[in-house]
Amino acid sequence: MLKKYVEERYAAFLKEMDGIIEESPDGFDRLAAIIVCVRKYLNALRDHIIKYGLKDDAEEIYCFKEAKPAFLSWYIYHTEWYHIMQRLPAGSPEVTNHYFLDEIRSVDRYLDQVGFFRRYAKAKATELDNLCFIRGKSMDSFLLPELVEYDPEFSTYADHTIAKIKAYEMLRDALLEEVRLPDLGLNGIDLRWTGDACNLVEVIYGIYDTGQINHGKAELQEIVTWLEQSLKIDLSRFYRRFTQIKERKMTSPTKFLNEMRDAIMRRVDDDLKLKPKRKHNPDD
Repeated sequence: MLKKYVEERYAAFLKEMDGIIEESPDGFDRLAAIIVCVRKYLNALRDHIIKYGLKDDAEEIYCFKEAKPAFLSWYIYHTEWYHIMQRLPAGSPEVTNHYFLDEIRSVDRYLDQVGFFRRYAKAKATELDNLCFIRGKSMDSFLLPELVEYDPEFSTYADHTIAKIKAYEMLRDALLEEVRLPDLGLNGIDLRWTGDACNLVEVIYGIYDTGQINHGKAELQEIVTWLEQSLKIDLSRFYRRFTQIKERKMTSPTKFLNEMRDAIMRRVDDDLKLKPKRKHNPDD
């Protein structure tokens, strides 16, 4: 079954890529090693499809809507990140902040260009899957912002666009981590997060994705910085911790939030048990 094969290979890929990142200093050598790694797994997926075929349209859509973009997005992300860091200007924190904010605007412009496909993917819509993710089909009425090298055996109309959207969303998170916000002036409170950092990241994404701060207008990095300073914890590379959360899908990506929910339900049940029952008054 293709899905089982992809999940096993993707887990192996993430482990191998993490090893490269840990062992290689940031720079061209790391990028080169990651590109080789991504190409190896993409070629393996291509060979698997050519050898065994795809049993039906549903499996083909899964391959080009989810499987291929999952691997390809990391290729795009690391390549873009390398070039961004190569252009990083020397200077004061204000200079580097300005540079990273400009890069965020550039990323946002691309995400706006492909807003239709981004919203389609976020909504888990399926109406156009037969045109977007079946080989040989196309949507001529929708213009994509770029032309890419086309492999008729391993490409569809929108698989590269979905991969680039995933990559640019990761890129935006990484850029936001580099932006230094002003000191929020939190004094006199000595509360520290002593739990697993991944648990706090889970809470942060829950707060951000449900728009709980500033009517949903707060940036993810602003929420991260606020909680870092408030709870005295280092959440550097928090987007990588979110990748760890996504890898929990065999158990639950909301493991900690589920534990919190269960704890609150136990408290509610315990409070109800302890609450004295009102005695019946015959005059009532």
